[in-house]
Amino acid sequence: MLDTYIDISKLVPKTGNYQIATGSAVRDLTLLEIASQYETQVSRKMIALTQNKLGKRFGTTELVLQTTKFDGEGVFIYFERSKNVCFCFNAPSGRVRINFPALDALEGVLRQSTVQKGLFRAELYLQEQIHDRRATIGDVLRISFSEDAGAIDKLKLAMLDVIMLDGKDLRANQSQFEQTWNLLGELFGSDPTAPYHRPSGAIVPEDQLLRLFAEKIAAGEEGMVIRRLQRAETYKIKPRLSLDAVVIGYVAGEFEGMYGVTSLLVAMNYPKTDDSKTYWQTLVRIGSGLSDEQRLQFLNLFSAIHVENPLTMTDSDGRTIQFVKPEYVVELSGEDLLTIVPGSNRPNLTQLMAWDGSDYQFLGLYPCPRPTFATFTQLRLDKQVQNGGARLEQIINSPQLPQLQAIAPTETKILRREVYTKGTDMVRKLVVVENSGEQTIPYLVYWTDFSSKRKEPLKVSVSYALSSTRAQELAEQLITENIVRGWKSVN
Repeated sequence: MLDTYIDISKLVPKTGNYQIATGSAVRDLTLLEIASQYETQVSRKMIALTQNKLGKRFGTTELVLQTTKFDGEGVFIYFERSKNVCFCFNAPSGRVRINFPALDALEGVLRQSTVQKGLFRAELYLQEQIHDRRATIGDVLRISFSEDAGAIDKLKLAMLDVIMLDGKDLRANQSQFEQTWNLLGELFGSDPTAPYHRPSGAIVPEDQLLRLFAEKIAAGEEGMVIRRLQRAETYKIKPRLSLDAVVIGYVAGEFEGMYGVTSLLVAMNYPKTDDSKTYWQTLVRIGSGLSDEQRLQFLNLFSAIHVENPLTMTDSDGRTIQFVKPEYVVELSGEDLLTIVPGSNRPNLTQLMAWDGSDYQFLGLYPCPRPTFATFTQLRLDKQVQNGGARLEQIINSPQLPQLQAIAPTETKILRREVYTKGTDMVRKLVVVENSGEQTIPYLVYWTDFSSKRKEPLKVSVSYALSSTRAQELAEQLITENIVRGWKSVN
């Protein structure tokens, strides 16, 4: 009966009986819609707080529910006894998992109960440490798509909510969550060593939350979830990462009727090598947190230390990133570090640059964690690059410079080629190509502008993209901005 609910043709066997479908595999559209509504109306309305606001907002003796926050993937579990169905899925994407040990154990306990059918919200997570750090959602996704039976066995389910139970809609219990909390304990227990369990937590006076949060973080947990018991109000609190990185580029543009820096490209350096170069791994581009005054000041500061761009990089609006000398250290904050691209099994890749004191050299794309929700904090004039002010060790244990070698693409495929003329002496050409091979940027967008009457007749620019969608966006922007009245296509 499983094929009534999911498209089993999309399931891919991985190890043992475990199978996964990447998306659009839920056939029961009513079930998918209920889960999607829950995500919109409950999960995404969770309020994020910083630790310094915890004591200010929760200072009375009102009772609240505090539970452990997990750094995993939010999933739904559907169980129906009469149809012999139990599967795990995401909403609204429709990704489906079946027959992994934690889910099998959960189905077993539901069959031993009186539950006939139910829809539950859970968190799929890993309790194990990975390379001396707490496992994250990135590790959950990576393992989910792997064929490592030992790793799949370690996936666990934290049971967070009961949405539907034996025909009853329990979504209204968000305003009376103590009932659901007790029900979760009755159904799934609270043993954190079990493959499924209710999260660790308790109903406590809210003025104890600051102390309990500190204890959770000291124990290596990700954070805390707080629920009001008398109204639908949920908070999540996580410690913020604090990182130091060097500015290697910036984007300038308009904001609030002014012109200044809209974002900064920052990087961290590898340990010193035997040669005279410094090797920088780009980290993230940050725009949040900059004040209007800083945007204006930074334009003057960084425009004075321009260097030639080693490659063309742009922001999401297509504005070029201007590279600068790696002289200024900034402090930024973030919620967590992502090691893989969300929703995939691919590592997060960023640009590796070599700095010889006057120019950058682009060396390829290599794995590097990315801070989520990165925010600018301050310019650190007290820190120097030469004294380790932007070390990669802040986010990677014992980072090793990748083996540097020229790796030619195994194949170059032209995805798009367009030529335009104006009169007899002006030509503009767009070419979008796809490269295959390791450490290569997969998509390049070439723009050629020729005019025989110009002092510099030929101008060529190259833009880079990590996805086909982004490459086409860059191409469309070039066409829109440069092919106007008078230009004719000669393709």
